[in-house]
Order: sequence, then C-alpha cells, then structure tokens
Amino acid sequence: MVTSLLHRIRYIAVAALLGATVTACTTVAETGRTQFNFMSDRQANQMGLGAYQQIKKEKKISRNTELAKQVRQVGNRVAKASGRNYAWEFTLFEDENPNAFALPGGKVGVNTGLFKVAKNRDQLAAVMAHEVAHATSRHSAERVSGQTGVQAILVGAGAAMGASQNTMNLFAQAATLGVILPFNRSQESEADYIGLLFMARAGYDPRQAVELWKNFANYGGNRPPEFLSTHPSPGNRIQKLQANMPAAMREYQNSPYRK
Repeated sequence: MVTSLLHRIRYIAVAALLGATVTACTTVAETGRTQFNFMSDRQANQMGLGAYQQIKKEKKISRNTELAKQVRQVGNRVAKASGRNYAWEFTLFEDENPNAFALPGGKVGVNTGLFKVAKNRDQLAAVMAHEVAHATSRHSAERVSGQTGVQAILVGAGAAMGASQNTMNLFAQAATLGVILPFNRSQESEADYIGLLFMARAGYDPRQAVELWKNFANYGGNRPPEFLSTHPSPGNRIQKLQANMPAAMREYQNSPYRK
C-alpha cells in the first residue's frame, strides 16, 4: 500500500518538477550544463552576504596575518582569472577542520586547518579555485532552488494523494537520496573541473590539485560512504582531475601570470 502510494506521488512530483524546470533553466558557462535555478543574482547575492555576515559573527576570524594574506592574495588572483565581477571577499577562520566554503556573490571562507593539507600556494589555489567555481557557477542558488522545488512539490503531491505524514516522511528521505545528493555530487565534480581551469589561468600549477587530494586522502578521518556523501572520494576526484589535466595544462602554459 505504502509502496504503491509512493509510486503515485513520485509520478506527480516528477511531472511537476519537469514543468518547473522548463521555466527555470540556466546554463553553467564553462561546462554548458543546464541547471534548475529560479533565483536572480540579486536574490542569491543578498542571501550570500547575509549568511557570510552571520558566519563572521559566529566563527572566530584568524589573527594569523600571514596565512590570511595568502588566502586573500591567492583568492583574488583566482577570482580575477575567473572573469566574474563579484564583490569578492576571502576570510580565514580559526578552525582546525581542513575545509573551505563559498557563498553566492563571491563570499569565501577558509579554515586555518586547511593548511594541514594545502602545503604550498598552488595547493591553496586548488581549494580557492574550487570555491570560486562554486560561486561563479551559482551552485548555492541552484541547490536552494532544487531543495525548495522538491519540498513544494512533495507538499502538493502528498496533499493531492491524501498521503499520511509517515508516508510523506518516507518519500522526503527518498527524494533527498535520489535527487538532492547526486545533484550536489555533480556540483562538486563540476567545481573541481572549473576550478582546475581557473587555477591554471591564474598561473598556479594545476598538477598540484592532484597532490592536494592525495594529502586529503592521507589525512584520513572517518568518512561516510561515497553514495551518501555530497563530496566525491579523494580517489575519485584524483582520477577525474588527471583526466582533465591536459586542458588545464594548456591554460597554465598560456597564463599571463607566468610571464
């Protein structure tokens, strides 16, 4: 009974999602991928700025002036190479977790812990370029659009079918695994590819992106299974980066920053 109802809700939800997609499609310039995105740049950038200001209030900004300067210098150079005229801002946070994040409108945060795995400026550039690529590809707005669309469609489809709350919860979990997470892994792979090109255009050696992810793999730690993660595994990332390296090396050889 539940399985049958879930199938019926799924058909309604998919039909509604397809209809919405037709009216809210944009394209990622560097890859040509069509994305579902109904947020304007102004809306997304306001959302990013508000979130960034809140994060800066809640997280400790690092007082390590040398590392903060590196983050700003490398980030701004990569951002310039991307060709996107955002109000770029790069902040170093005091956090031992080796991570970074990007918000709409060019707001990028880097944890001090990242320097445990980013051993030189080129490896730092690989991370910065990846985050810049998330921003220029409007991945945050795309993710919000997708999540909002799925939630709205679930409510409408469930109401139309008279589904119980438990059934709706089951379908919401299925939607998360079947739509949201693979979509986010696709964004991560896309940011890896675009970021590789951006760092190369900025005159940073793209081969160091491979070394960076080897460092991440060696750093270890408990990891969830890849099929439940929004991030590809380091091994998977390295393989794809190596496949895209010839194109990145052409950008690197032609970079004006190397002259």
